[in-house]
Amino acid sequence: MAYTPIELRLIDKASPGLRRADLATQKLTRTVNTSQKSLRGLGQAAKASALGVGLLNKALSVTALFLAPIAVAGKAFSGFAEADKAAAAVETLGVNSKELRDRLKRVSVESGHLASTTTLMGAAYDVASAGFNTASEASAVLDASLKAAVGGMSDLKTVSDATTSVLNAYGLSSDKAQKIVDGFIQTQNDGKIIVEQYANQIGRVAPIAAAAGVSIDELNAAISD
Repeated sequence: MAYTPIELRLIDKASPGLRRADLATQKLTRTVNTSQKSLRGLGQAAKASALGVGLLNKALSVTALFLAPIAVAGKAFSGFAEADKAAAAVETLGVNSKELRDRLKRVSVESGHLASTTTLMGAAYDVASAGFNTASEASAVLDASLKAAVGGMSDLKTVSDATTSVLNAYGLSSDKAQKIVDGFIQTQNDGKIIVEQYANQIGRVAPIAAAAGVSIDELNAAISD
């Protein structure tokens, strides 16, 4: 079974307690063995055996008391482990993960917790991979994308991928992300296409339209007709 870094740290902290429990178990086992050798008669041996079982059960219970919190803590902190992995991933792309986390916390709060900071941090890797690899750029794209995902009944990754595709196709900066996703929603409202369908196609269409001199507004109008 593979443990996460946080789980390993918890186990390490619990190790002294586990060692004490193990020593107690060994001591009790030796006590039982000594008692069984010194007692004579079937009745006395039976009593010693019963005593040994009781003592061993106590020792096992003590060990379980140390192990149980580790299992519970592993589940409780799994979300933090995921956040740590996401932060480490974006850092490989040159993003200041601490600044990004702080910005994404605000995005999460201001959205009414429509997405957790961990979810946003996970999506930030693809956004940063698309070239928006500063904390301010990534958070701006994700803030706009989250609103469009909710309004267009889509998921954050699909919309953020579409947003970065359009921004890159037209050579736009991250501060235009909100305008781009507003266009997604308006195209949905004006036509017979939902944001999810639009987002799945726009990444391939936008570079062609941009190269042909067709603006994103003209492209959206054509799609909604």
